[in-house]
Amino acid sequence: MSGAPGTGDGLGTFYDRVNDALAEAMGGYLHGGYWDEPVDPDAVEQAADRLTDFVADRLRLAPGQRVLDVGSGNGKATARIAARHGVHLTGITLSPYQVRQSAALAAALGLADALDFEVHDMMALGFPDASFDAALAIESICHAETRTEAFAGLARVLRPGALLVVTDFVLLRPLESEEHRALVAGAIKNYQQGPMLTQEEYEACVRAAGLEVVDFTDIGEHVRPSYRVVGHNLARNGEKLRAHVSEEEFRYMVEDLARFGAITELGYAVVTVRKPDDAAAREGSR
Repeated sequence: MSGAPGTGDGLGTFYDRVNDALAEAMGGYLHGGYWDEPVDPDAVEQAADRLTDFVADRLRLAPGQRVLDVGSGNGKATARIAARHGVHLTGITLSPYQVRQSAALAAALGLADALDFEVHDMMALGFPDASFDAALAIESICHAETRTEAFAGLARVLRPGALLVVTDFVLLRPLESEEHRALVAGAIKNYQQGPMLTQEEYEACVRAAGLEVVDFTDIGEHVRPSYRVVGHNLARNGEKLRAHVSEEEFRYMVEDLARFGAITELGYAVVTVRKPDDAAAREGSR
């Protein structure tokens, strides 16, 4: 839910409006968590810590590397990764408010030298070729209408051999009911997301962008409780959210969120991809 998609000012403005209410409900983060039983709604921050670490650990980071965080939100996950791994991160988002908030957090944590944040569209990356040693995108690639285009842009700014780890919603099997189809359609509309793909379709997009899939893991069973917990937390402080969203947005974000999380036809994929190194690329072209 962090958001750095190529949908213009619309999504950036949306996150300007809902950032604080969402972060309060999500333990300071703007993405879901990794849960084990029993699920404790008061442990939402710890669950989001675990998801952040689950993603970052797959990047095999080394101190001093330069890392791109696509859809860095309010910077909490970005700062955690910088502190744990000793790397320099550039976080991008469409929300000017989130950039200001992230910079303030970096300064407060003494990480200003390790973190940069800017308003930047992931569908029009302005960084030079091979600028980054690694990249991550937690709940942001989902906003791309065309996943292949998003992956191609990221491939360009990664050095050969670099890893990219993304989390995204994936369609495990066809949606079984009209209710589920309506809930997914509501998610796509309200959060300005692209279509939800099967694993086969997703991997095809990665390959079409010139990248290779290293691992594709569905952790949906561990992430689904996030929707129930976040919906509950948003409802507890509903007036703060109501001041910034329409009735339709409020209904989906609070009333429909737990039902969305119960759709077992949907998974939550953690996808590790690699940009082929120069030697592999030359070998493949023979």
